Amino acid sequence: MLDLSSLQLFYFVLAAALIGFTKTSVGGVGILAVLLLALAFPGKASPGIMLPMLVVADLMAVIYYRRDCQWHILLRIFPAAVVGIVIGFFIVDLLPAEVFERAIGAIILIMLFISLLLDYSRLKPKGGKFATAFVGLAAGAASMIANAAGPIFSIFLLQMGLTREKFVGTRSWYFLVLNIIKVPFSVNLGLITTDTLKLNLAAVPIILLGAFVGVKVLKLINMNMFKWLIRIAVIVAAVRLLVF
Repeated sequence: MLDLSSLQLFYFVLAAALIGFTKTSVGGVGILAVLLLALAFPGKASPGIMLPMLVVADLMAVIYYRRDCQWHILLRIFPAAVVGIVIGFFIVDLLPAEVFERAIGAIILIMLFISLLLDYSRLKPKGGKFATAFVGLAAGAASMIANAAGPIFSIFLLQMGLTREKFVGTRSWYFLVLNIIKVPFSVNLGLITTDTLKLNLAAVPIILLGAFVGVKVLKLINMNMFKWLIRIAVIVAAVRLLVF
C-alpha cells in the first residue's frame, strides 16, 4: 500500500466520505473530493485512485435507489457518453488537462444559464436528440479526463422534472455504468495499480458512512432547496475547473 503522510491521509479520508455522501444525496459536491485527492496525490495519480472509489459509491447508491432509475432517459444518452469516453481516452495524452478542464468549466456555466432561463421563462425544454447527444459526449469526455461529468449531467437531469429520489437513482445508474466502462481505459493508462486498489479497499467503510449520511440528508431537503443546492454545487465545480 502507498505510504501516506498525515496530511495525505486526512485529505483521502475526507474525500472518501464526500464521495459516499454526494452519490446518495446532492450531486456536484463530489468535485470537492476531486480537489482533495488532487492535493493528496498530485499529477495523474488521483484519477486512478478516485475511480474505484466512485464505483463503490455508485454501487451503494444504486442498491438503495434501485427502484427510482428512469431508464428511458439513460438509454437515450448512453451511446453518446460511451463515444465521449473514447474521445477522452485519446485526448488525455494529447491535450493538457488544465485546458480541457477550463473548457468544461465554461460549458457547465453556459448550461447552468440555459437551465435557469428555462426555469424562469415560458420556454419549455424539448430534450431533443442533439441536446442529449451533446450532453452525453461532453459528460463522457469530461468524466474520462477530469472526473467532472457530475455537474453536466446534473443540469441535464434538472430539466427532466424528476423527484429527488428519481433524480439520484437515475444519476447513480448512469455513473455506475460510465465508471465501470472507464476502468479498463484507466488500467491501460497505468492509473489503476495493485497499490491504488489496496488504498481503495481501505476507503470502503468511509464511503459507506458518507453514503448513509447522504441518504438521511436527502430526506430532509425539499425539492426547491434540492435544485438550488445542485446549482450552487455546480457553480463551485465550474469555478474550480476554470480557476484552479
